[in-house]
Amino acid sequence: PKATAEEMVSLADISEDMDVLEPSAGNGNIAEVIRDAGVKPDVAEVSGQLRDILEAKGFDVVAQDFLDYSGKQYDRIIMNPPFSKNQDIEHVQHAYDLLKPNGRLVAIMGEGSFFRSDKKATEFREWLDKVGGTSEKLPEGTFTDKSLMANTGVNARMVIIDKGAGQYSVKSKYST
Repeated sequence: PKATAEEMVSLADISEDMDVLEPSAGNGNIAEVIRDAGVKPDVAEVSGQLRDILEAKGFDVVAQDFLDYSGKQYDRIIMNPPFSKNQDIEHVQHAYDLLKPNGRLVAIMGEGSFFRSDKKATEFREWLDKVGGTSEKLPEGTFTDKSLMANTGVNARMVIIDKGAGQYSVKSKYST
């Protein structure tokens, strides 16, 4: 929903000189709010049809599969990745690797990543704690808005991670 996208962009604290990415951009709802804040973001999208829509809206599509993207690093990454099969965990950790030092990541994640007891979810929560990330539950029904292209009753959280100047990537065993 637009109000959630506006909150994400506000929390990202974007300034006009920043490089910003929205992975899994869909039809560009978040990207449009980023652009309204004064920065034209790079976007990634796996769906060819949605990439066409994003290009028609004037966005630079830098990748199809975000998880394979390593083109450059960003000051801000604002994202609502797919939740199924732990994809949100993979996307958030990959996004962290693409952050510049002193960068900020703002993501919507499925609630399951914060209560499931499987190894991937448990390790993610440990990693999030280690990198100093925070999460806040979004109100139930946030994504049931019928005006959205896709909606779901899944509960979600807003995650914010600031990457300090001395922090390393996920690939370096989450060390700081």
